[in-house]
Amino acid sequence: MTFSSRIQVSADAQGEPDYTAPAGGIAVGTMWVVMITAMYFALESRLLHDHRNVALAVVVAATVTASCAVFLAARAFFRRFGAHWWHIILATVVLCCVGAKAPEAAAYVFPDQMERYHRELGGPGQCLHGTPYGSEREFPKASQVTYDNQAPGRMTVTPLDRSYPPLVLDHAVRGGLHALTPADAKARQILESYGC
Repeated sequence: MTFSSRIQVSADAQGEPDYTAPAGGIAVGTMWVVMITAMYFALESRLLHDHRNVALAVVVAATVTASCAVFLAARAFFRRFGAHWWHIILATVVLCCVGAKAPEAAAYVFPDQMERYHRELGGPGQCLHGTPYGSEREFPKASQVTYDNQAPGRMTVTPLDRSYPPLVLDHAVRGGLHALTPADAKARQILESYGC
């Protein structure tokens, strides 16, 4: 057997090659990868924590839909071009790569609070970059960030230069969909002064 050899399959009721087994194998691999990927997204978005039933319904729907679509597409492809071992190997490699990148992709789409601050306000190209409120990741740091346990979703950016007032922001949650917003009039004034 070589990678380019054709997979031997039995005939269906019409006497045509039945590619259900190889297409089903790819669909099962897809099912596992999509389920794991969807669970990572549900975890990072906090949907699983906040709305467990909705999260599980979304995971199941995504898994079933993707698996069925891949099964039908693979079977149609094999009927037209035949099934070779390299098709299975290529599908396996692609699925493994997608599965391996799932945690990283979920964390990128639903970042933690500090990464959100870096992307939205304090990082390169953002309005607070290069200011006492910047989130430069290299030394020296311009500010420090703390979170209020009494008010979930609130973060305070305190410049190391104490002559600048702290910047208090709301919606600072892991995986949040809302942009960071000023928590009070002073924070709004700080943001406006830097053109945010």
